[in-house]
Amino acid sequence: MPDIDILKQLFDKKILRIIDVFLQNKDKQFYLRELGRAANVSPATTYRILGKLVKAGITEEIKISKFKVYKIIINEKTRGLSKLLKEEVNPLEIFVEKAKEMEGIDSIILHGKKTSKSANILIIGNDNVSKKVDEICKELKQKHNFNIDFLILSDLQFRQMTKLGVYSGEKKVLWKRK
Repeated sequence: MPDIDILKQLFDKKILRIIDVFLQNKDKQFYLRELGRAANVSPATTYRILGKLVKAGITEEIKISKFKVYKIIINEKTRGLSKLLKEEVNPLEIFVEKAKEMEGIDSIILHGKKTSKSANILIIGNDNVSKKVDEICKELKQKHNFNIDFLILSDLQFRQMTKLGVYSGEKKVLWKRK
């Protein structure tokens, strides 16, 4: 998305990383050092940036005894920032990137059309990867509200079922082991 690239060029990358940590964890309160570690920014720089964000009404400083924690304020400013900084996430691409690293998967095929909320996947390979694939699917459902229904078939099963017309219709190979 070109808007994000322009923002990253114009603004301090450290500020954007801190804002991103807040946007990814809207309900969480951070200690200064914890936030700095999560954003990979030094404590001194994190402190300086937090001062700016508090002053701008993007985050709030909460005093607990002698400690301070910081939390994003959900308002029009932060919703606008979220929309502006939000990079389009393609859960199907995330799935393919994680699944292709597994031994036992020869190819990943999209069966039918992907919608904004779900996709049907055929995995050609060994059935011993089903637990790991299921974990990836659960993670994507939780993080991105995207549902992947999958079926693992051997190459022979896939070819025979395709001949029988069981898997007719639109198919798109998302990844194939070379």
